[in-house]
Amino acid sequence: MKELLYFSFADLMVRVEYNKEANSLRYSSHRKVTFGERVIIEQYLLTNIALKTEYYKKQPALFIYLGVDAQLVKDLNLFHLKNTLKTLVDKEKDVKASVNDLINQSMLNFYFEKIGDTILELRETIEGEVDDDTLNQYREKLEELVEAYNLYADEKINMQKVLPIELKAYFGF
Repeated sequence: MKELLYFSFADLMVRVEYNKEANSLRYSSHRKVTFGERVIIEQYLLTNIALKTEYYKKQPALFIYLGVDAQLVKDLNLFHLKNTLKTLVDKEKDVKASVNDLINQSMLNFYFEKIGDTILELRETIEGEVDDDTLNQYREKLEELVEAYNLYADEKINMQKVLPIELKAYFGF
């Protein structure tokens, strides 16, 4: 078993290897580790990685720090590059989501205002004499606006919710 581990607290890349025949757990790092870092790393390896192996089930068991492995510098750089790219992709997704939310909210406000303007216009028209063709035109316009509003709304509306009480009778509600 071989695993690469990244310890963010020390910006340290470690390769740990378990050899079943020798029952040995060996690790190396991309740079020299301090005493404090070594204590934390070894504690982690013995409590997490060793448990995944037969390390504690067989005797004798060897635990060895191999020192610095220059190859791990490349692995660390690749790890940082992948994380940077992932962060950029995540930020791009967040920006796209924010833009979409802003567009949706703007469209919602636009159609809400259009519905309100149409209702005000309808009230003015009804003050005089109004024929069925005019009412049908307003009905179609309001239905289209309500449908467009619902494309962007979480909570859907209908003509009965939109029309004020005094106008509902003109549309058979």
